[in-house]
Amino acid sequence: MNILLVNDDGIYSQGILTLAKKLLVNHSVILVAPQGQMSGMGHSITYYGHVNYTELKVLDGARCFAVNGTPADCVKVALHLIMDRKPDLIISGINKGFNLGSDVFYSGTVNAALEGCMQGVKSLAVSQEYEIVGFEYTSNFIAKNLQKFNDLLPNDAQTVFNINVPCGNEKDIKGVRFTKIGVKKYDESYSFENNLGYKLRGLGEASPNSTEDDDVYLYEKSYITVSAVKNDWNDYATYENLKREEFKL
Repeated sequence: MNILLVNDDGIYSQGILTLAKKLLVNHSVILVAPQGQMSGMGHSITYYGHVNYTELKVLDGARCFAVNGTPADCVKVALHLIMDRKPDLIISGINKGFNLGSDVFYSGTVNAALEGCMQGVKSLAVSQEYEIVGFEYTSNFIAKNLQKFNDLLPNDAQTVFNINVPCGNEKDIKGVRFTKIGVKKYDESYSFENNLGYKLRGLGEASPNSTEDDDVYLYEKSYITVSAVKNDWNDYATYENLKREEFKL
């Protein structure tokens, strides 16, 4: 399989490099990632500025490129400027820190995968608990289940599987569950630091609206969660209720 790896933690992140080493055993892999940390960029792209890329010797056996842009930029640059044909699969990650529930709106990891879908390529987003040391367990999990994930993804390439791994040890994981996207609430505040400006602080926890079949709830119960996130922002129920409403001109 020809695989494009992207992320939001940067080209030198151990998450993307560990996964690449694991996948190179059986697949062709190319890495295109930001030149530095780009977490929390969501689906932003460089529109008014200029994007450049540089090939680096970071990992034996794989071509690696650093992009001076966002995670979504990396996907666009890879598909339009670097690669001569579309890959079979795009994997965004492995991200250091989970992307659960409402995190998907902010996550550069998830939105890089969604950009892959917009470009017509099947895509996965992979994240793990921030406190896990190393990325071996998650890399092994993805490698062992890669073909299954690829087969389960819809052929229209408009749905991302958002995968989150809660522990770094198999004995602590209860299983793998397909889940809905849950809701997280954040206790947010700003603190003024070092005369530089205000820094956002936020502690997230499950919303009272969490249910036993959503990712926020099941992740906390030590399940690997797999959520299907679709490139479709329509509220179909509201549309059906309101599509015949009349307005004054």
